[in-house]
Amino acid sequence: MDLSEYKQEFLQEVKEYIDVMNQNFVKVEKGDLEALNEIFRVAHTIKGMAGFMGYKKLELLCHRLESAMGKIKECNNEEIIDIMLKAVDKIEEIVRKIEEEDNDDVDVDDVVSSLESIAGISVKEIKKEKKIFDNADLRIDIKLADDCAMKGVRATLILESLKDACEVAGVDPDEDFMDSDDFDGKFSVFVRGGDRKLIEDIVSKAGEVERFEIVEIKEKKPDKREERHKKSESIRVNIEQLDNIMNLVGELVIGKGRLIQIAQNYDIPELKEAVSIMDKVITSLQDEIMRIRMVRVEKVFNKFPRMVRDLARKFGKKVELIIEGEDTELDRTVLDEITDPLIHIIRNAIDHGIESPKERKKSGKNEVGRIVLSARREKNNVIIEIEDDGRGIDVEKIKKMAVRRGIISKEEAERMSEEEIKMLVFIPGFSTKDKATEVSGRGVGMDVVKTRVEKLGGNVKLYSEKGKGTKIVITLPPTVAITKALLIKVGDQDFAIPISNVLEALYIDNDVYKVLHGTPFLYVRNNLIPAFRLRELFNIENGKNIEREVGIIVEREGDRVALIADAITDQLEIVIKPLTGFLAKVKGFSGVTILGDGRVVPIIDVTTLLGR
Repeated sequence: MDLSEYKQEFLQEVKEYIDVMNQNFVKVEKGDLEALNEIFRVAHTIKGMAGFMGYKKLELLCHRLESAMGKIKECNNEEIIDIMLKAVDKIEEIVRKIEEEDNDDVDVDDVVSSLESIAGISVKEIKKEKKIFDNADLRIDIKLADDCAMKGVRATLILESLKDACEVAGVDPDEDFMDSDDFDGKFSVFVRGGDRKLIEDIVSKAGEVERFEIVEIKEKKPDKREERHKKSESIRVNIEQLDNIMNLVGELVIGKGRLIQIAQNYDIPELKEAVSIMDKVITSLQDEIMRIRMVRVEKVFNKFPRMVRDLARKFGKKVELIIEGEDTELDRTVLDEITDPLIHIIRNAIDHGIESPKERKKSGKNEVGRIVLSARREKNNVIIEIEDDGRGIDVEKIKKMAVRRGIISKEEAERMSEEEIKMLVFIPGFSTKDKATEVSGRGVGMDVVKTRVEKLGGNVKLYSEKGKGTKIVITLPPTVAITKALLIKVGDQDFAIPISNVLEALYIDNDVYKVLHGTPFLYVRNNLIPAFRLRELFNIENGKNIEREVGIIVEREGDRVALIADAITDQLEIVIKPLTGFLAKVKGFSGVTILGDGRVVPIIDVTTLLGR
């Protein structure tokens, strides 16, 4: 049977089960023995699938893991959990080996020995464990007489006689063990085909057989076709195919815009009607594809309990991770991109933020530190927060370090607010660690967080109080593929601003536009908002005079700023085409979109446009 068609499905399922095991072993370590049931179920399922696929080492490892887990209820300690987690890591290593080389030839002896030691399995017991051989119809359990002088030879003679009458699928224990001094005369022969009466006749006539029993094997390997039928309500889709479908839907949206424009320009009633119907269909298709791409953040969040547990043990700290809002959904692309930033932040929280138990007690805190990882939907955005109750950020230390490393001057440091100084941790190469560790302190990480989040059209805010803790708030758009945008005019040029960045828009007159000490502001509801003319930022000549300019108020790093344009010309759905190559380094633009008439319009990136 060709099993290659099941390989990807098998690997995907095992990867999901690895996450389940990691998560539940951490629960078990904390005393939740109910989580063992889920681990048993998952290990048993992997074992069965590995046996079906022919990955014997993976099957053996999962079998030993099952045996060892029975001892956790008797003795649950960190050392045993460490061994169990090493077994999970070994399963992950085997999965990588299967992906790369299509075999499970990984050294599992040390881990298997450790699991056997926990389970109390002796070598003799291992040899005597019952085996199941694929497609065997009958099992013949034979017990030789106690006074049989050469039990191994007698067993071999019986085997040879059976081979003449039917196909022998296997024998348990194996023939090598039957030749050893440990063989006690009990063995089972698994056979396929053959006449049962003839088999019974052969064994009954064999010499020195004390007793025997022929058992029909009713348990059959599951029919994969039946399983596929049962699972027909949901199927696995290749990620590349999903991305291709999304790109095609994007092209449909562009084509739809073009047809709408033609229908309006030429006033063709029949075309207008056809386009109206097509518009509804494409919008529905787009919504469905977007829903398919949405993934619950628990897919990533569930990886962190194991990571936090391992790092806390490594640094001799006690850390409790609390996860909230794991059912919040994000576009798969956004979720993939945000995983590494979240890893950096949580590692920093454990290494930089959470104090040692002794230090926490001295400060009057609980010796167990807390990290809260949460997600929620807010308006059109997804908010992810990572908060710890550690030592917080020392503003003076950051200021001194930044001056010492030439990031800012002494004069700039004195003028900067506390919030501005805290944001220096996101500058590339900045670190407050005097000594680098393998986890953090190498000047990489937090700048990656900011860059990655802003590339996704989101922003990062940092709140911290010395001695109390730190909170990092990441705001993300739920998707980055297709979004609503304002189309604006600056001179003869068109630009797009994602509506997710826009707070409000208003016409500008003398009551609204103010210049104070040479700096322009918009006076809106008793608040002064810094204003920037896009003509000046993009060096576009004035051309014709504009009677009434438009102020578009956007949020940038927690502050409101106003971008002044000549006009807002439309509100429409746009397909974001990211900038690549040397264009990716251009500040102020997150990509381009193509309008219905074929024009390429830059999409303004509010965060990088105004810079620091």
